[in-house]
Parts: sequence; structure tokens; C-alpha cells
Amino acid sequence: MNLSIKDGVLYADNLRFCLAEPGNGRPNLPTGRYEVTTQYAHVHGKVLPDAIGLGWLGAGYECDCVLGSVRGRNGVLPSQGSLSRLLAMLEVAESAGRPVWLEVVN
Repeated sequence: MNLSIKDGVLYADNLRFCLAEPGNGRPNLPTGRYEVTTQYAHVHGKVLPDAIGLGWLGAGYECDCVLGSVRGRNGVLPSQGSLSRLLAMLEVAESAGRPVWLEVVN
């Protein structure tokens, strides 16, 4: 499965998935290609997607990349539904032995 973030939108296999913006006080998401795995994040207390070298993807401003479906005055509003859907897709890909890559394009 291939994920990409372009112009504030996360795409999964070239289909629009949800909105995505930098979180955790980051000014932007660095461009690059990152392998994504699901791991237990002790700091967040739950399982989250980890883009190795970029950070945690999640439904909270404390994550390195915030996932949401609505944009508010100050940016993307975190969405637990978007995170749950992404985790389900990652679980299917990981159980099939397929690697997942995230490409951030500016």
C-alpha cells in the first residue's frame, strides 16, 4: 500500500483518504519517503501508525502528523474515525506481508 501527503491531503493508493497536517509544534512535514508500521506508542498510550523517520500519525495535536476530516480555523480537527480506518488498512497490509510507504510531497 502506498500513502502520500500532498497539499494537506493524505491519499491511500491514489485515493483521497483524509486531511493531514503537521502537529506536535512542527511548522511543516519534511518531504521524503517513510516506511509506515503500526506500533504501541507509550507516550500516547495506544497503537498508532509510525512513519519511521517522520513520527506518529494520529488523531491528536501531540502527534507529528494530525489526521482529520474537517478543517477548522486553526487547521485540521483531529478525527478518531480517520485514524481507525487507517489502522485497519495498515493491519490488512501488514498481515499480507506488504510494506507500506508514505511519501510526503510539498
